[in-house]
Amino acid sequence: MHPHYTLRLLCVLSLLACPPTAAADTVTVKGTKLEGTVTAVTAKNVELKTIYGDGKLTIAIEDVEAIDTQSVFHVFHTDDVDTTGRIVGVEDKSLLVAPATGEPERIAIADVNAVRPELGEDATFIDDLRTELPYWSGRFDLGFNYQQATTDVLGLGIGLDLNRELGPNRFRFGTTYRRGSEKSKGESKSVTANELRAILRGEHDFTPTIFGFASLEGERDQIEALSIRTIPKLGVGYKLYESERVKLSVETGGAYVYDRFFGGDTNDFFSIAFGGESNVKLPYGATWHSRIDYLPSVSDFLGDYILRGETGLLVPMTERLSFRVSLVNVYDSTPAQNTTRNSFNTLVGLSVGL
Repeated sequence: MHPHYTLRLLCVLSLLACPPTAAADTVTVKGTKLEGTVTAVTAKNVELKTIYGDGKLTIAIEDVEAIDTQSVFHVFHTDDVDTTGRIVGVEDKSLLVAPATGEPERIAIADVNAVRPELGEDATFIDDLRTELPYWSGRFDLGFNYQQATTDVLGLGIGLDLNRELGPNRFRFGTTYRRGSEKSKGESKSVTANELRAILRGEHDFTPTIFGFASLEGERDQIEALSIRTIPKLGVGYKLYESERVKLSVETGGAYVYDRFFGGDTNDFFSIAFGGESNVKLPYGATWHSRIDYLPSVSDFLGDYILRGETGLLVPMTERLSFRVSLVNVYDSTPAQNTTRNSFNTLVGLSVGL
């Protein structure tokens, strides 16, 4: 074979052996074009997993001058309308979404409620849920500890937290269950923890800083001899500070506390409820959440009250799996007979993002 044809044949074979590199998404910020994969778009941010490393960039939407995705997204906006297509631009505070056919559609960024990627054949069950329920998010927590020694100790803690956010409205359902026991050699097993707690809460923003809330909490705790505790609350809150990394709010309102103890004794009172909450985004995707609630009796402000505080740290390990540690302290000034006023609990384990 002539050397010239041999060279041509080698070039063709090399092209067949090395398929073309997939085109990357591009985001232009202040004149700089960044390449990678757009992983999330909201009314405030664009998240880009760059081709330059393993990290993700969070870019404020107002700083984005241009965007072009190769992947298809579902853009949910304006009364749950779903526009599907590639995101091909940002103009005049609007996203440009190009469907498979026709001209790009202009969607006001302020109207964007959620953006989800088009799923492929390798999509997981959780991915399907996130697309079918675009306004919902949640976590499932599991903590477990076991010790076999002079005293055998067994502990289990599980939790489920679901949140829905659409426009000015937010809804939350959360529940936790803790079970613990210990057994010393030669003695019978004793229960050290058996607590079930749940909360339903809704919020509505009246202004960018003022919101209203309504909630219902329920609890049962064998160790504290608490057969049932219910706390309905209604009130208003104020956002003291809100940025992309830090959120801080306070609230107040009316509440009614009803406690029924094992044996039939009860304690109930009307309360002026006070509360505070903070959410902080830390480096490496970690988040820190804290909340405190103070519920004093209207008739006995300093003698009959419940003070509850909790704080928790969430550190990502993979895209869905995180390490979680939380601390909860509850002080009840009028507990059941033969029980302590203060209880302190911890949960250390894993958390799965839903």
